[in-house]
Amino acid sequence: MTLPTAEQLPVLVIDDNWDTLRLLERYLVGSRYRFTGIGDPREALAVARQTSPSAIVLDIMLPEVDGWDLLGRLREHPQTREIPVIVCTILPQAQLAAMLGAAEFIAKPVRREALLTALDRLVGGAGYTSVTDDRAGPTRV
Repeated sequence: MTLPTAEQLPVLVIDDNWDTLRLLERYLVGSRYRFTGIGDPREALAVARQTSPSAIVLDIMLPEVDGWDLLGRLREHPQTREIPVIVCTILPQAQLAAMLGAAEFIAKPVRREALLTALDRLVGGAGYTSVTDDRAGPTRV
């Protein structure tokens, strides 16, 4: 288990699939990002307001809460509107994600390099290379 350091930036991952949460947590181990996962999307807005993450990774296909609606609420709320959101879904909806305020779009299945590159891009890291193939990595939207 890696203990958080002062340099680690908090990332909130919202996904109802526990396997995906565990995978993304493993992807962030050893990076400059500290993972916080939430499996109940009904709590997502409150958790985002309480934790003020550096970035949010949001699945769109969620139970009981429409992921697009949640993205809209994150963009509208004063405490969360400036937090960059990475939409991470199997749906080929990069343009819709951009129209609704997402900063990045990553198609599932997610690769570690794609996630870290997108996070570095959004929180001021170096070494980002934009790509056009959603399956190959992050797409700046």
